[in-house]
Amino acid sequence: MIKVENLTKIYPGSVKALDGVSFSIGKGEVCGYLGSNGAGKSTTIKIICGMISPTEGSVHVDGLSVLDEPDKVKKIIGYVPESGALFLSLTPHDFLQFVCRMYDIEKDVYETRINSFMELFGLANEINIPMHTFSKGMRQKVLLISSLIHDPELILWDEPLGGIDYETTQVVRDLVKDLSAAGKTFFYSTHLVESVDKICTKVIVLNKGKTVFDGSMDGRILENVMNEYSRSAGRSEKITDLYKNIPS
Repeated sequence: MIKVENLTKIYPGSVKALDGVSFSIGKGEVCGYLGSNGAGKSTTIKIICGMISPTEGSVHVDGLSVLDEPDKVKKIIGYVPESGALFLSLTPHDFLQFVCRMYDIEKDVYETRINSFMELFGLANEINIPMHTFSKGMRQKVLLISSLIHDPELILWDEPLGGIDYETTQVVRDLVKDLSAAGKTFFYSTHLVESVDKICTKVIVLNKGKTVFDGSMDGRILENVMNEYSRSAGRSEKITDLYKNIPS
């Protein structure tokens, strides 16, 4: 479903966010994309979405080149950005209706989907309330719904569970399990190992723009990899030393 080859991205100022990243993800896989803040995860997703162009390399989604056929690729993906923006003056119904109409979904179909998803995520009573009154978690639920409502083949999530409560996290896990079993592919970016432990079948770890692990989900191996490349290495000793040097 996703094939990334030699992906490199250099931002102004010679900042290399990605350095020759290559990987492939099969149809129906749930791939966790792990790394510390600044590792290059969001840059990768933005390139796959066609939001930004790579400096070098290529990306194909379901056999389509993101660089050559971006419009076709965008029709088959769902996306939750790291910092999602909503039209807060709109109600969830109006916003999701807008999303569905962009994908040319028939009204009777999208009305059923909107109502079903809002109920599933515990927002049925808020469907016609402007979103500027919503909490962060409620807004995140609407973003998650917007990434799924057009029935995409590939779902790209960048830190999707920010502000989400435990109950909704369970709903998301069940959805991922059911949809992946039906052939949908998930590419799930996060810096939290525990977020991918129960839902991912494949894991890629990124460190300073380079792939340092690419394999099947194994909690023990993954924890060792993350500890090796974590910026927190030696942090407990530094904290202890810091407090020793604070005047009482």
